[in-house]
Amino acid sequence: MVSESLARIIARISGDGNLGNRQIMYFNQCDYLIQDFKKDIKTIFGNVKKSEGITNSKTKYVAVYGRHIVNFLKIFLKSYKSSDIYIPDAVLLSKNKVIKEYLTAFFDDEGCASLRLFKKTNEWKRDISIGSNSYKILMQIKVLLTERNIKSGNVTRSHAGSERNKTYSLRITGKKNLINFQEKVGFKHPKKRDELKKHIK
Repeated sequence: MVSESLARIIARISGDGNLGNRQIMYFNQCDYLIQDFKKDIKTIFGNVKKSEGITNSKTKYVAVYGRHIVNFLKIFLKSYKSSDIYIPDAVLLSKNKVIKEYLTAFFDDEGCASLRLFKKTNEWKRDISIGSNSYKILMQIKVLLTERNIKSGNVTRSHAGSERNKTYSLRITGKKNLINFQEKVGFKHPKKRDELKKHIK
């Protein structure tokens, strides 16, 4: 079992983060999520050495230093590479509110509320989509969504004809499912949260 703060850290390193030999890094353009990550780091690891900056692509980042932090996070996942990630048993066996925080953090990084044109019927479709290089994690997420009465589609290859791009995606459609997602998972990312509200309205 893990805490809510630790669940969010694991989710964010799995999403927009990176785990090196002596440091972890988290990248995001959303200042709210950056600040939230820093709070969780302090809660779990105390006042550790860290630095902040902006990449050439104008994305903010936080780097947290310490081999002990890296080794601790490897207890839950041996590899945080995008194709290797999955939801650790320690999270799955935790309380519902911990699982919820993990899901919210991962959707904040890898998900979005989108509006797209369905070519077959020429209709606009509103949905929540999430992508990953890991088929396993999306299948786990699909199960957890179903347990929360949120129906989702099949996990599919985003670019089925490409050998290089092996990303997968999962979509949630239908007003009832969007409302259930908002209530039981939701976004903390301000822009994504507002987009979801608009879609439901």
